[in-house]
Amino acid sequence: MKADRPDRARPILDQGRAMRRVVSGMGLLVFLVGTLLIEGRDLVKADESRATAMQNPVLIQTLDDLVNLSAAQLNQLYQQSGPGPVPTGRVVGRALYPDAKNPRARSNAARIAWQGKVFDPSTSTATNRFFGVKAIKGNVYLGPSWYDGQPSMILDYEGTSRIYGDYRDEIRQIAPGLYLGLMYNRTKAPPTLKMYFAFDARP
Repeated sequence: MKADRPDRARPILDQGRAMRRVVSGMGLLVFLVGTLLIEGRDLVKADESRATAMQNPVLIQTLDDLVNLSAAQLNQLYQQSGPGPVPTGRVVGRALYPDAKNPRARSNAARIAWQGKVFDPSTSTATNRFFGVKAIKGNVYLGPSWYDGQPSMILDYEGTSRIYGDYRDEIRQIAPGLYLGLMYNRTKAPPTLKMYFAFDARP
């Protein structure tokens, strides 16, 4: 009786499946980063109107409470709030997609790419956390908002990041330890609101 020949095709098939999984995973990460970080054309319209008063005031206690709010509701929360104290250390972040399809699902998926920021008051800087790694630092200072001209905590990437040099975050405390941020692109005048985010600075 002839000895069974090894199945030479199986290792090749297994390698092919593994490669497809790697490529698929890389594609997902690129998609998440592109959706979360750069343009956000379908997240916030460049000509976003000023917020209208909310008919039913929203009680905000956690980041989760922000996920399903509309852009008008987020704008109202931002406009009625002040900058608050600069956090210290790591804060847990959440990207927000108001008025988009499945905003909660998109926000949950974006957590794979962006987890928040790390604030260092001693150097007046903050660094984002992408895929669990600190990357993209900005300078933190108090300045006028591009949204309404009122004081905001500014996280400015100009001069500190090649990738984010055209971007600026402005942040206000909407509830104790909870902050809402607006991300602007300044390549055109006036600067364009690109996306919303929030973070929890509570211990």
